[in-house]
Amino acid sequence: MRTKKELMGALHNILNNFVLGMVLSRIVPAAEWQKLVNERATFKGPDGSLLHVDLAPLVANLSNQSDRKILVEEYENGLKRALLSEGHEVILAYCEATNQFSLYKAQPWFQFARIIRNVVSHKDGGILRTWPQDLTKVGVTTVAWRTRTLDSSMVGKPVEFTHHEALQLFKDQMDFARSNLV
Repeated sequence: MRTKKELMGALHNILNNFVLGMVLSRIVPAAEWQKLVNERATFKGPDGSLLHVDLAPLVANLSNQSDRKILVEEYENGLKRALLSEGHEVILAYCEATNQFSLYKAQPWFQFARIIRNVVSHKDGGILRTWPQDLTKVGVTTVAWRTRTLDSSMVGKPVEFTHHEALQLFKDQMDFARSNLV
């Protein structure tokens, strides 16, 4: 991404994907999914080849209330991972390409965003696995964003970070990009 307009377009796409996914997981009733029980999704490759995916297992999960709950939670966790990791990476790439990384890194929430992105994205997600070595080397044991704090004593423990919080953090990052980057 070479221009701020491209950066903002990419961030809007990430936000739109998150919002669309969150809305879609709530508006399609189970009865509509059940209509697809004998159907399959077909994907066309660049060479014209077709890949067919049987929808029966998905329909079965969406038709059972407890399975549907788990499936939707996992889907929405994927959306949260994408929002936090892609948002951070897009801004990071732009800042590095335009020599503005120091401005991004200087934000009071930068380290929090970096660590929470790792928490939700790595391994099975939700556990603070390690404290960044670069922070340990300079004696930083606590990072904060709004009313949330993470500290090195939390390593190995679960960290709850809601979809609402993820969206707010992304919006803070997006506001930073809009207002502070050139």
